[in-house]
Amino acid sequence: MRKIAVVTVARSDYGLYTPIFDEILSRSGLELQIIAAASHLSTRFGKTVDQIQADGYPLAATVEMTQEDDGPEAVNRATALGINGFSAAYSQLRPDILLLLGDRYEMHAAGLAAVPHLLPVAHIHGGEESEGAIDNVLRHSLTKLSHIHFASTELHAQRIRQMGEAAERVFVTGAPGIDRIKKSPVPPFSELLAALPSPLSRPYILATFHPVTTEPGEAYSQATAFLRAVLKSGMPTLLTMPNADTGGLEVRRAIADFRAKPGELVAVENLGARLYLTAMANACLVAGNSSSGIIEAASFGLPVVNVGDRQAGRARSGNVLDCGAGEASILEAITEALSEGFLAHCKKVPNIYGDGNAARRIVEVLEGLVLTPGFIRKTFQDQAILRG
Repeated sequence: MRKIAVVTVARSDYGLYTPIFDEILSRSGLELQIIAAASHLSTRFGKTVDQIQADGYPLAATVEMTQEDDGPEAVNRATALGINGFSAAYSQLRPDILLLLGDRYEMHAAGLAAVPHLLPVAHIHGGEESEGAIDNVLRHSLTKLSHIHFASTELHAQRIRQMGEAAERVFVTGAPGIDRIKKSPVPPFSELLAALPSPLSRPYILATFHPVTTEPGEAYSQATAFLRAVLKSGMPTLLTMPNADTGGLEVRRAIADFRAKPGELVAVENLGARLYLTAMANACLVAGNSSSGIIEAASFGLPVVNVGDRQAGRARSGNVLDCGAGEASILEAITEALSEGFLAHCKKVPNIYGDGNAARRIVEVLEGLVLTPGFIRKTFQDQAILRG
């Protein structure tokens, strides 16, 4: 029995993992070990570890990391706690392969902890760019800490190879979040309404605003400008709260300070993976700076207004309009996104992030790997230097 440990550190990656969990559980030769960490265990962020268990997935270990504040020292304290906690989990579980996803500092701690354990590490979503977040360098660091790479597009696979990774260990699988959209039933809108703290009418904007972690001092003012713009659009807005990044508490303070009339703004901590699909399927527009808008919204034919620099550099489909972080720029982009011509255009845009079969491709590779004693040894693959 091959044991595959999977680290999940937040609601954002958990929803992307579920098709992979299901695929692993469907194979008799594989054992799934879920390690839930960081904001999953925090009541402030909805204690989403309870959702993992409610969904029936096997929870093998937990790792406490989240701090009361979100400044640089708190991030480093969380990282130190995470390295210790993940190391203990690896010693206890003794997995054959460790599967990581994305770019968060909590996930980076899981990768660092694996090194002295000589654990083979597989990484999803490497080679991507998000220049407005410290996650950008952490993602590339995770690539170098990993031995197998599951890229969402050929461009991202090419970048991984440029970082010296062996071509035969880089696989273009697509993004697992698309699997969820293509294959999971979408709960009815009535179920979403029942989970919200106040009424929401259609059409509405689905919004998420995270801090730009390379500009933490601007978090409050940027979040306030964003909220003003979406409300000036005249559309009701369903807002999901930010994650545990540096500046996230300032975004939350801006939301708490914002004054909206009843029905204008419905803020919710966490919709969960299922109801987030419902929220996206029934929205007329996705706005903010979340990667879910960039990666997933095209599969619903939805326009996206991508605000500011957090997702700068990330490959996007033709349904995304980029704008600055100022109120006027955001409002102008929302108006264009909701125009009849752009809405019609978005219905025809293909999603560059895959066809909904990423989980099967990923698990087939994990199942078929020949794990020799020298598997974790990596040789830097020098690229030919092009001379002009």
